[in-house]
Amino acid sequence: MFADAAGWNRPIRFAHGAGGHMAALDVAGQARQHQVKRLVFAHIGRPSLRAIDAGYQLPFGEWGVPGRTYRIPGLPAQAPPSRSRS
Repeated sequence: MFADAAGWNRPIRFAHGAGGHMAALDVAGQARQHQVKRLVFAHIGRPSLRAIDAGYQLPFGEWGVPGRTYRIPGLPAQAPPSRSRS
């Protein structure tokens, strides 16, 4: 599962109650509770970056890495799009 980590230990609320972002610690807890096999945090915000810099660890999951390709086990790998010169 790819998930939001914009916030670290508390959600980020948008103005006028128009949504927001969950906290990474809440996402990790819920993912574990729902037996998610692999959790990759893909939207990493400043609060989570500060937590990483301070040495805090996720209780479950991993930080996404820019440029890395993630493969879902059991699905065939897709070939990169072909480049045609028309």
